[in-house]
Amino acid sequence: MDAVLDLVSEHGYARASVGEIERHAGMAPRSGALYQHFKGKDDLLRAAVERELGAIDELSSVIAMLPLGDLRSELTLLARWNLSSLERRARLSRLVRRESAHLPPDLLERLYDRLVAQPYEQIVGWLRTRFTAAAADTPDLHAIALVLTESMSAYRTMRETFGRALDDMDDERFIEGWVDVALAVAERHGLQ
Repeated sequence: MDAVLDLVSEHGYARASVGEIERHAGMAPRSGALYQHFKGKDDLLRAAVERELGAIDELSSVIAMLPLGDLRSELTLLARWNLSSLERRARLSRLVRRESAHLPPDLLERLYDRLVAQPYEQIVGWLRTRFTAAAADTPDLHAIALVLTESMSAYRTMRETFGRALDDMDDERFIEGWVDVALAVAERHGLQ
């Protein structure tokens, strides 16, 4: 499963031959070893994607720890979790960016649901709870969640692509700045 994810995310689905997958996995290429466990490359890729998706399902357990009684602490916890999650799913994210036009539509939809829709709805739900509890005016929570979360993705992609971020920023410095921006948005809308 690691072999198919590595090869498809690096070279594309079409160029990741069964023989190359077997070789990358330490098997004899073109020996048919893959077919002893999977129907083919598509079946293997689907199994690998499901395994990866299962390993990143922990946002609800992080949100269950909230509230912590302090918005800064809650945002810091969510920021740390998200940066860590982005790192864990980097290979899967590369695969989606590279191969989205070539993946079967049902698999692409499954990836969208699990990597985008479900986590965003959890974040929006948490934000909605915070705004409701504070009796604050509720802004467009989907837009705010998208802007804040995707800034983390951009930061992580920059570090992955170039090995560094602007001004040699590390995770701690990024998280501090990110939390400051999120708190400014919260304050603007009457949330403390």
